[in-house]
Amino acid sequence: MLRRAREHRGLKLREVERRIGRSSAYLSQVERGLIRQPDPAVLLELADLYKLDFMTLANWAGWTGELEGAADSRNSGSFLVRRVLELDDRQRAEILSYIEKLLHERRT
Repeated sequence: MLRRAREHRGLKLREVERRIGRSSAYLSQVERGLIRQPDPAVLLELADLYKLDFMTLANWAGWTGELEGAADSRNSGSFLVRRVLELDDRQRAEILSYIEKLLHERRT
């Protein structure tokens, strides 16, 4: 599905690599299913880039059930992902926009 979404957007793997900062080799392995549970941050970036539903990608990758059962630690990445999964689409878009703003400020 990710490959079809990328191709539908007219993007090559190298372009996606440039945009999200993940190697085209890693992205290819995700697309081919060799990496069955990709990093949720990558899924969030791909969902945004391809205009896909993040929750659907997270479910297909098996993250939602695993994260719901994980220990609650505010210092872990899984805590953040669990919290993001609880948001609706509009809220996730706002969070992503805010993160992009912070990253832009950091670069300048």
